[in-house]
Amino acid sequence: MPDATRELSGRNGTRQATRPPILVAIGSTGGAHTLRVARASAMRDASPLVVASIVEPPPVYSFEARNALLLPWLVDQQIAERRASVEERLRWLGLDQELGPVPQVEVRYGEVGTTLAEMARDVDARLIMMGIGPYAVRHRLLSAGTVWATCRRATQPVLAVAERAREAAHVAVVATDFSPESIAAARAALLLLADGATLHLVHVWRPVSTAFPSAELAQLNQRYAESLPEQFHRFRTALGRCERIVVEEHALEGSPAELVLDVARAKGADLIVAGTHGRGMVERWLLGSTSSALLRGAECSVLLTPPPRVAERLALVRHMEGTSSLRTPAEWDVELSAFVRRNRDRPTKLEIDDPAIGAQVQETGLVLTGATYDAHDRRIALMFGQRAGSASHFTRTLGDVRSLAVSSDAREVDRALFIESKSGGTLLTFLAEPAAHPVASAIA
Repeated sequence: MPDATRELSGRNGTRQATRPPILVAIGSTGGAHTLRVARASAMRDASPLVVASIVEPPPVYSFEARNALLLPWLVDQQIAERRASVEERLRWLGLDQELGPVPQVEVRYGEVGTTLAEMARDVDARLIMMGIGPYAVRHRLLSAGTVWATCRRATQPVLAVAERAREAAHVAVVATDFSPESIAAARAALLLLADGATLHLVHVWRPVSTAFPSAELAQLNQRYAESLPEQFHRFRTALGRCERIVVEEHALEGSPAELVLDVARAKGADLIVAGTHGRGMVERWLLGSTSSALLRGAECSVLLTPPPRVAERLALVRHMEGTSSLRTPAEWDVELSAFVRRNRDRPTKLEIDDPAIGAQVQETGLVLTGATYDAHDRRIALMFGQRAGSASHFTRTLGDVRSLAVSSDAREVDRALFIESKSGGTLLTFLAEPAAHPVASAIA
């Protein structure tokens, strides 16, 4: 376990940490405001604080004699000097004297983005904070580049703290496309909001158009516009209970980054929030382009978040769409394990549609007890048994699996599991009540 999460040492003795630490990064100078914001957030959430500073290698084009050879003793000296500088700034700010845990200081040598991401993993940080500097092109381009490089490598949310940021945001703007990535971003933002804050959900879309307008395209755009209230409703329910904040919705047509920035300026936002990844290559590029533009153009702090883990993403897809479909084998075992945890001991009905033998029901009324995926053989095994924890006595195996999909209702209760394989399709559904006499065909 990392030192930062093992214990908190303060004036009042030692107590166990309740949350993973916040990693706040500062450079060779400055960083006072970022440290204050990070300290306030750490104390509010009872989190340890790790202060990080990265000593960067000299540029490859440097011809200065003192940079010609980076001897180990010289690197050690640079690290020691940086540590002394960081600790002096902490003393000057009084952060080493306040009640609560004394910040842990970590100084490393390397490229900032890569090294910060590695450090965040090492200390199991829940959030990375970095200063974004004043809103001016000459400052923002350089600092935004460093923040963006960290975002692309880190597995934690990255908060770029503006020069005049409040300790807790009172107005936040979330850029959403209703994807799991944007829901995860909004959830992360909730932890940074003050009581009574306003959260603006902004969805920007472009109506489909061609050189020759048609009635079909007009209907398509109309149907999408009519679906937005339901999409916003599902998004809000995915956030959970938000009793201490006000949530407002905005559906706009045009350029995403430009309009999100416009809303942020109009509402006096303290924070802009966005995800950095999409599901496919095109979505990753578009989301990356939008979030990068937000980082460069925002006049306030910006929170950028990585994609959620597989199980969380699939749950969010089912919440928003009712069905999650997977064609990536690496995700199947995770999804099947989560599916069994949610539905263990529920009575089932298993149907197959095999071109060789036709459609048939293989069992009715047995309860689900397990499901696994063997990556080597590309086979899925579904296991069933009687109630009361008896041993499984029916197993359905499927080879050469191509995809699987899980369907759920509006209450996020699973309705069905469909598995597509070379030999056809297998459908597992759930019964409202156990069958009086569970029936199973020959074990497959």
